[in-house]
Amino acid sequence: MRALPRFAVLDALPEGYQRIQRITLESQRLLIALNAAGLALLIGAVIGYQLFHDFLQQRGLAQGVNPLAGADSLPFAALTLLAIFLMLSLHELIHGVAFQLFGAKPRYGFSLQKGVAFAAANRHYLTRDAYLIVGLAPLIVITLLTAALMTVTSGETNTLIALIGAANVGGSVGDLWFVAICCRYPRDLLVRDFGEGAELHLRSHSTL
Repeated sequence: MRALPRFAVLDALPEGYQRIQRITLESQRLLIALNAAGLALLIGAVIGYQLFHDFLQQRGLAQGVNPLAGADSLPFAALTLLAIFLMLSLHELIHGVAFQLFGAKPRYGFSLQKGVAFAAANRHYLTRDAYLIVGLAPLIVITLLTAALMTVTSGETNTLIALIGAANVGGSVGDLWFVAICCRYPRDLLVRDFGEGAELHLRSHSTL
């Protein structure tokens, strides 16, 4: 059988492929573990952006106060929650744009049961490396955007941007988990993302 392109989207599962794993977030233990990991990532990102701000200040590339200062007022807290909601929408939009760049038609939705928004391409099968790009795109794009905006803002605006960036890192824990699972398989892996999970398919002769 001819090898698939490294970055491709297929409308149908090729002959000889079979489903080898279905990834979902049904387990309560898994949800708790991912939430704990997400919190750890969030804290790490806050520290990371703090250090980044200090680095910028030392080189005269940033102005204003510590990026965590001024975050104790009620209006600021409300603004932060609104900004995080908008960031989550942007996060899923970036997933969707990445799907489109590979030729897939994305579908957007929200799971009330799990409290997560998603972008899916359940009518398509993505090669492993294409799916890795889709999965990591929001983390990379929003992190770079956060770093760039922190160089041109100060005060509470800088604080807000840093917190949004940190929230995105913490909220990417599910994407990182999916990506880590896909990386265990060879390049000819095909992934069908149905929003609340994904199905992994391999040729019948493929091995880990």
